[in-house]
Amino acid sequence: MTYQQVMPIGLTTDRSATDAALSAARNRATRATFVCLSLFTVAIYARPEDIFPGLAPLHLTFILGVLSALAYIVAMVSGHARFLWSREIRIALLLTAWYAVGLPFSLWKGGSFGVFTQVWSKTLLIFVLLTQTLTTVKRIHQLLWAIILSGLVVASFSIVQSSRVVWVGGRMSGVNQGILGWNFLGIELALMIPYIAAMLISQRSVLNSGVLAASCLSMLWMLVLTASRGGLLNVLWSTALTFVLVLRGKSRGRLAGIGIVVALFGAVSLAPQVFWERLGTVWSDSDTYSNPVQASAEESAQDHWAVLERSIEYTLEHPIFGLGLGNFEVASGLQLGQPSAWIGTHNTFTEVSSEAGLPALGLLVALFVTAITNVRDSSKALTRNPASSDLFLMARATLASLLSFVFGAFFAHLAYEYYLFYPVAIAVAVHYIASTSLRGDRAHPLLPRATSPAVPAKEELLCPL
Repeated sequence: MTYQQVMPIGLTTDRSATDAALSAARNRATRATFVCLSLFTVAIYARPEDIFPGLAPLHLTFILGVLSALAYIVAMVSGHARFLWSREIRIALLLTAWYAVGLPFSLWKGGSFGVFTQVWSKTLLIFVLLTQTLTTVKRIHQLLWAIILSGLVVASFSIVQSSRVVWVGGRMSGVNQGILGWNFLGIELALMIPYIAAMLISQRSVLNSGVLAASCLSMLWMLVLTASRGGLLNVLWSTALTFVLVLRGKSRGRLAGIGIVVALFGAVSLAPQVFWERLGTVWSDSDTYSNPVQASAEESAQDHWAVLERSIEYTLEHPIFGLGLGNFEVASGLQLGQPSAWIGTHNTFTEVSSEAGLPALGLLVALFVTAITNVRDSSKALTRNPASSDLFLMARATLASLLSFVFGAFFAHLAYEYYLFYPVAIAVAVHYIASTSLRGDRAHPLLPRATSPAVPAKEELLCPL
């Protein structure tokens, strides 16, 4: 039976119009979930309890996460929303199953169970909810604004209220104890630069453009004050990707690119001495330094190499299930018997391989490859569609952001945290929106791995809600 044959009399036979009506109904049904997720995003990125300690007992992330889940369950049970499957969700569920199967084989079973239930399960929940609610470009922009404004507030507060933040050896740690502090800041800034550039191109508001520029500037300056070598390298890599994938060939893009380069050059040129001393160890091959800052930086680099080698050794010793989630620090500390050995892998990929085995590493890589491939295909399909310029920019920015995270993942262990799965969720959203928007265009056939639902049944066409 053809699509036209099941269409009721009196309804338009235009498939794109039907898709638009169903999409609008879904957006209304998941609005409460998305609002809670946006507030949750602010809670995990800005971490207001770090600025106002009195908020800590409220457990904002837990409350907002529960409300997000409940709101979506209500929408599902009432029939107003339908679960949207994607290949990324299936891979994440397979990864979850593998983590669960490996729990009995953990070095410290209680610790692994805690990471699985208290960290990973929450990350999986938020990732799934994001893929179900990010169904329009407007919502992607709103989510990005939540992250960008969080970065602006945290960086500005840390810079202005420098007496209230932690300083270690002349380096700013910042008020934030999450992704917007210390060495993690460079990773987050690298993820956001492509999106900031894309939004600067599409923005027509002077105020919004100013806020975007201010956020980028404040985070760049804070990055310099942290004197993070890996963070700077990640930002430089992200900037190069942004020029190639987002800004190239656009007049406003050239202006945005010039602004980003000027901001980066200005921040680096005004950097304090500790920044240059630590950066000098990157290209110096000396084994000893008389300068205590450089000696500390070199010791840190050697520690990172040591835990990397140790994580590879543990991977080869436990290739199937690994040591157990979160158990690398335990194994390393017990093996060496030194306080300094109780640290993470500083590498997301070897964190997974050493703690969950090579099959888990394969699934994580498959997740990255799938998200990158899908968003790349989406951007190609949107190239010749002028009406989808904003979506095209989001696709290119997401591609740059994902590639930036792959680079940054070699300098930090974030395998079980929320932050990795935000760009992946945006990639799922971009692919879904591109698939549905191009479905009726003969010049742009439905993308091969589309996440959009199948043709609606007769009952759904009669009553979308």
